[in-house]
Amino acid sequence: RSLSALIEVTNSYCFKTPVNFVFTSHEPERLFVKYLFDQRNANSIDACIKSPDTGFYEIEYFWRKGEHFKRGIFNPDYFIKIGTNFLIVEIKADTDVSEDNKAKMNYAREHFSRLNTIQSKHKYYFNMLSKESYDQFFKFMREGNYDKFKSTLEAKLEAV
Repeated sequence: RSLSALIEVTNSYCFKTPVNFVFTSHEPERLFVKYLFDQRNANSIDACIKSPDTGFYEIEYFWRKGEHFKRGIFNPDYFIKIGTNFLIVEIKADTDVSEDNKAKMNYAREHFSRLNTIQSKHKYYFNMLSKESYDQFFKFMREGNYDKFKSTLEAKLEAV
């Protein structure tokens, strides 16, 4: 990895994660980290974690590719804790509109909806984001309206 991809968090009190560094795979994730640890956004959260690409919190999903069904597993990228609520975020590029990502979004929504049904201690909200919705996502998050948020990418995937 390039040293140019390193981002220093100048105010360590904004770094609300149990790890002392965060690995990101692509530019959209690096930009999300900048937003997440910006002081005005970090002040709105209790904790967060960037999951590794595999083996952290796996969600199985299926989609149709041509004549065949495909099976996949993905780990949502970020888990953000606000009080007893958790915002689970999967980061994609603005142009990542595909049947594969639509299936990820739908299966993750179903998964967290079931989790909200079988317990009441925490509430889970899943979003699939791209850079074009970061400003809006963090505004909704700061205002406590994350239950009403839908990204541009999610709207595009729903239309596929």
